[in-house]
Amino acid sequence: MNTKLDLTRGSVLKNLLMVAIPTLFVSIVQMTYNLTDMFWVGKVGSMGLNATEAVAAVGTAGYYPWLGFGFIMLVKIGTSVNISHAAGRDDMEEVARYGNNGLVFMIFFALIYSVVGYFGANLYVSIFNLTNTNVINYSIDYLQVISMFGISMFTVNLFGGVYDGLGKTLSTFKVTASGLLLNIVLDPIFILNSVSIFGVTIGGFGLGVKGAAIATVISQSFIVLIYLIIYSSKKRPFTINLTKYFDIKKIQQIFKIGFPVGVQSVLFTSISIYIGILISSYGYAVIATQRLGSQIEALAWMIASGFQVALASFVGQNYGAGKLDRIKDGYYTALKLLVPYGIIVNIVLFVFAEQLFSIFLDDPETLRIGKMYLEILSISQLFMIVELGTAGAFNGLGKTYIPSGIGIVGNALRIPFAMLVSISLGFAGIWWVISFSSILKGTVITIWFLLYLRKLKNINNVIFVEKASTL
Repeated sequence: MNTKLDLTRGSVLKNLLMVAIPTLFVSIVQMTYNLTDMFWVGKVGSMGLNATEAVAAVGTAGYYPWLGFGFIMLVKIGTSVNISHAAGRDDMEEVARYGNNGLVFMIFFALIYSVVGYFGANLYVSIFNLTNTNVINYSIDYLQVISMFGISMFTVNLFGGVYDGLGKTLSTFKVTASGLLLNIVLDPIFILNSVSIFGVTIGGFGLGVKGAAIATVISQSFIVLIYLIIYSSKKRPFTINLTKYFDIKKIQQIFKIGFPVGVQSVLFTSISIYIGILISSYGYAVIATQRLGSQIEALAWMIASGFQVALASFVGQNYGAGKLDRIKDGYYTALKLLVPYGIIVNIVLFVFAEQLFSIFLDDPETLRIGKMYLEILSISQLFMIVELGTAGAFNGLGKTYIPSGIGIVGNALRIPFAMLVSISLGFAGIWWVISFSSILKGTVITIWFLLYLRKLKNINNVIFVEKASTL
C-alpha cells in the first residue's frame, strides 16, 4: 500500500508542486468556507437585519477560533514534522506512533477549547468593549455554536497534518472539498429565511449569524466522518489504536517541535485581539472591514501556504533521508515561484481594492474604508508570502523556534507602534503598522534561512549544522 509520496527522489519542482498545488486548493477551500459565510451573512439585510452588524459579529467571534488554532498548530506541526522525518527514513511504524499520539494530544486540547469557549463566551465578547447590543448577542451565539464542536475542527487539522507529513496533500484536498460543497449548500439555508436556486425558492431557517456557525460545524463534522471511514479502510495512513501506541515520549517530542509554532500562533491571535479592541473603538463598520479585508487578503497567501506545507514536507523527508542538496534546491526553486507571485498580488490588491470589497458589501462608507485597508496591506504581500514559505522550510528541519521567534517579536512590535501611530492616523495607522511589520519579518527570516543553509553540511549522509548556536 502506497502510504506516502516519496519526496526524496525525482524532480524537485515536480515534488514541490505535487504537494503545493493540492495544499493550495485546500487553502482555497478554507478561504471559500470563510468567504461563503461572509457572503451569506452579508445578505441578512433581506431579513430586515443590519448586514454590517452581522459581519462585525462574525469578525469579533472569529478571533476565538484563531486562538484555538494556536493549539491546533502546536500538535499539527509537531506531528507532521515528526511524521515527515519518519517517512523519509521509510519507518511507517514510527509514523503510526506519532499519528496516534498526535491524535490523543489534539483531542485533549479540543476538549479544553470547547468548554472554555462555550461557557466563557460572554466574558470573551466583553473584552472588546462593544456598545452595539446586536453585535454582542450575535457574537455570543456564533461563538457558543462553534465551540461546542471544537473537536471536529481540531481533529480535521490533525488528520490533515498527517497527510502533510506524508506528502499526500491531494488526499487532504479531496476530503476537505467535500465539506466545502456541503457548507455552500447549508449556509444560505441556515442563515436566510429563503433562498432562490435556479429559479426555485427554498425555505430556510432564518437563523442569521447563528445559522452560519451551525452550517460550518455540520460541514466540519462531515469531514471528520469521512476521515474516520478512511481510517477504517485499507487506504488508511496508519491504524488508529490509541492505547497500543500511547507513548508520553512521543507526545513530548510532538510538543517540543510544535510548541514554538503554537506559542507564535496564540500570541499572534492575542495581539490580533488587542488590535481588534483598538479597531473596535472606531465603530463596527471598521470591525467589519478588518474581518472581511483579512479574508480577501487571504487570496494573497493561498499559494504561499501551499508552498509552506510543501517545503515543510519536502525538507522534512529529505532531512530524514540526509539529502542536503535537495533541501537547498527545493528552497531556491520555491523562491523563484513565490517572488513573482508576490509582486502580482501586491499589484492586484492595490488596483482592484474597491472592486474586491464590493462583492460582499455595498455600503459606501464600508467600501471606502475597505479600499483603504487593501491598499495599505497590499505593499507587504510579497514579504508575507516569502515569510510563509521560508517558515515552512525551517519547520521541515525541525527548527520551528526560529520562524516562531521572528514572528513573535515582529507581531509584538505591532502593539506599541499601533497605539502610537493611531494617535495621528487613526485606524489607518494601525493597518500601516501591520503592513510594515510584515515587511520586517519577511526580510529577517529570509536572510536568516540563507545564512542557515550555509552552515548545513553533509557528512556520511547525515545532515548537521556547524556552529548553529551562533545564528
